[in-house]
Amino acid sequence: MSKTLYFLLFLLASSSLVAQNVNQKAYERYINTDLYNQMVQGFYIQGNKKVEAKIKYVPPIDMQDPSNYIILDRGKGEEVVPKSKVNAIGIDNHIFIPEDLGDSVIWVMLEQEGALRETIFFNPIPPGNPTYYKVSHLITNTTTHEGHFVGSLAINFNKVMAGLTSENVEITEKIANREQGYRFIDYKKIIAEYNLWILKTYPKRIKYIGEVPDYQAVIDNDLSKYMPKN
Repeated sequence: MSKTLYFLLFLLASSSLVAQNVNQKAYERYINTDLYNQMVQGFYIQGNKKVEAKIKYVPPIDMQDPSNYIILDRGKGEEVVPKSKVNAIGIDNHIFIPEDLGDSVIWVMLEQEGALRETIFFNPIPPGNPTYYKVSHLITNTTTHEGHFVGSLAINFNKVMAGLTSENVEITEKIANREQGYRFIDYKKIIAEYNLWILKTYPKRIKYIGEVPDYQAVIDNDLSKYMPKN
């Protein structure tokens, strides 16, 4: 069973249990339903080239499917382009990218770039003809292609997260030992700390689409919760 299929089955099974407690409008913080099937100004990235174009805005279930085509207009009329021909799509102030999970690919919304990349998968409810989407955050090690949904990180966090950060022995040992600042509630700080280390140690490894995130600011902000209150 592919990792993608496993993740989707996990999400679909869990969603049926908690759907009644899900905010069915939460996904609209990221997805503009008013733009469905409209041509919207955006861009796509092909290799090292960024191309401005109008792109057809489609629901998440269509955007996430790697087999679906992109409909775009570069000024000479609409044309159809396979997703396999592009590296990223920017539309309505969000970027969608193909997430390689090792044995399969899904298109997801980029949340934060880095060696440990944070993306969003929109789980369609119900699967075939969705009326809404459950927002699921995915953390992927872009070198090993190991990925985990944030909701599942809490289970055996010290082992799972240590696997994602294994290249940095110091961070990994702190996670494995459950030290303060290296537990599930600190996962964003851990990701930022690992990404900052990769950026300094291997500055050319990660190709950023946008500006490099301010990882230090994320670390400092998260650490503030451990500061004594006045």
